[in-house]
Amino acid sequence: MKIGIDLGGSHIGIGLVDQDKIIYKLEKNFVEKDKKDIEQTIRKYIHESIGNILEEKKLENVEMIGVSIPRKNKQWNSYKFT
Repeated sequence: MKIGIDLGGSHIGIGLVDQDKIIYKLEKNFVEKDKKDIEQTIRKYIHESIGNILEEKKLENVEMIGVSIPRKNKQWNSYKFT
């Protein structure tokens, strides 16, 4: 199983992926109070959501976590976190 995180300017989506299909997802739209400390909001939501997914789906391992973020320019880089 893999986890995908889609971080946008106005929302965050977190999905559990199995063989390239999203089988479970959570989403949060940012409201004004979230934007006051957006870094903390994002950290807390990711931490809680992944914990909830692992608990609900009774998973002990995740093969990979991928993160998609917006960029202002067209140059893309690939990062591998270990």
